Amino acid sequence: MKTKRHGEEEWERHGDMPDGVPGQLMMMKTKKQREEDWDRLSDLPDDILLHIVKLLSTKQAVQTGFLSKRWKDIWKCGLTNLKFSWADFWDVANFNKCVSLVLSSQNCSSSSLHSLELSFCCFIRSKPVDRELQSRVIRYAVLHSVQHVTIDIELTFSLTPEFQLPPIMFSCPSLTFLNICIDNKQKIKLPKSFHLPALRSLYLAYVTFTASDDNDCVEPFSTCNMLNTLVIQFCYLDFYAHVLHISNSNLSSLTIRHCHAYYKIALSTPNLTSLTIRGTPILQLSFKCNLSFLDEVYIDASARFERVLDIDTRRKRDLVIINLLQVLANDSVVRPMN
Repeated sequence: MKTKRHGEEEWERHGDMPDGVPGQLMMMKTKKQREEDWDRLSDLPDDILLHIVKLLSTKQAVQTGFLSKRWKDIWKCGLTNLKFSWADFWDVANFNKCVSLVLSSQNCSSSSLHSLELSFCCFIRSKPVDRELQSRVIRYAVLHSVQHVTIDIELTFSLTPEFQLPPIMFSCPSLTFLNICIDNKQKIKLPKSFHLPALRSLYLAYVTFTASDDNDCVEPFSTCNMLNTLVIQFCYLDFYAHVLHISNSNLSSLTIRHCHAYYKIALSTPNLTSLTIRGTPILQLSFKCNLSFLDEVYIDASARFERVLDIDTRRKRDLVIINLLQVLANDSVVRPMN
C-alpha cells in the first residue's frame, strides 16, 4: 500500500509485494531513513574502527581524523604499525609535520608497537629531514617494544649533515627484525657490538663496523644469541680494523653481497647451514670452526665486472674461489648461481 507522509513517499509492505511493482520502488526509503543509513560505518564500536584504521598506511590513518567528529580521535588510540615514507608527501616539511603529529598524538602510551618503517630520500638543495625528529621516532619505537624496524634512507646526493642512529636502537630487548640501509657519503658507524637478545633477522647495507680500542678485528654479532639470518652488503670497516669476525653460535643463514676485499672475513658459525656470496668474490674468507651443518653454498662468480678487473685481480679472484671450494668440498653442497 502506498501512502503519503509530509510530502514524502513510503512503501508499507503487507505480505508479498503485488505483481507489477517495479523492483526499484521496493528499495525506496524516506529521507529520515537515508540519513540514518548513510554513515553506518561510524556507528561501529571504537575497537572495530581502530582495527580498520590500523589496516591503513600511517598517512591515511591520520587523514581519517578529518572524516567527521566520530573519527577525529580514533587513529590516536594506538597505531601498532608506523610507516613514514618520503614518497607519501609533497615535501620534507609535510613529512616532518606528519611524523611530529603522530608521535605527539598517540594516547595509548602503554600499547606496544609491532613495526616501524622509516624511509626518505634527500636531494641536493632539498630541506633536510629533522634529525632530532628522526631520533625521536626511533626512541618512541624502542620504548614501545617494537619488534620489526626498517630504516631506508638515501643521502648520497644531499648536503645533509651526517646521519647517526641513536644508540638505543642497538639495545632494544623486543626487536626481532632489523633492516638498515642508509646510503650516505659518510657511511654511518654502527656500535662496537649489538645488544639485541631477541633479534632473529638482520639486514645491513652501506654501514661501517666499528672496532674497539684500536683493535684490528670487528666482532659486532656475538651477543645476538637468537640471530638466525644475517645479510650484509656494501659494508665497511673502521679505519684501524682489517678483520670482520662473524661469530655467532646460532646463525644458520649468511649472505655477503659486494663487500670489499681490503678486509678479511672470519667465520665462527658452527651451526651455519647456508652461505651465499654475491658480487666479485675476491673476499679473503677464513673459517674458525668446523662447518659440519653447512648444506648449501651459493657463489655468484658472474663476469659482469670482468672489464674493470685487471689480470692480477682476476687471478686473485680465481684462486679465492678455488680455495673456498676446496675448503667446503667435503662438507657442503656447492651450487652455481643462475
